[in-house]
Amino acid sequence: MKVLKSEYPTEWEGFEVRELPVEDIWQSVPVAEKIVGKPFYSRVKDDIKMNGMHFPIMCVHTTYRTLEEAKERFDKRINELPFWHNTLGKNKKMIWSVWGGSNRLAIANDLGYTHIDAAVLPSIARAISMQKWMRKPYENTYYK
Repeated sequence: MKVLKSEYPTEWEGFEVRELPVEDIWQSVPVAEKIVGKPFYSRVKDDIKMNGMHFPIMCVHTTYRTLEEAKERFDKRINELPFWHNTLGKNKKMIWSVWGGSNRLAIANDLGYTHIDAAVLPSIARAISMQKWMRKPYENTYYK
């Protein structure tokens, strides 16, 4: 087992941090190769190789029904859903989905990690609301 650890191995901002299998997490948005015309993915990847991962990714353990609602709301801004559209068990079947850290999840996969530190958030809305706060320390590093 090869784990991409964060600087917060057990708790982050009041949320439990767990080591989750990379292959069990659905990536909600595509990789961002560039942001505002500048390389992003490669810069984050190089930083993780040199310095490790600072924050855990933000994951929600959610039903397929909840993901369908997110897809209706966000449409093409999120990836295709990781399941067939049917009515069997959507409220019972659970899946981990990342809503802050999709690039870091892809990087973990690219670098051969089997597991990644993930903060477990209670809802997609809560995770999305924390994304700007999580990015703040890196505004001058990756976004300008």
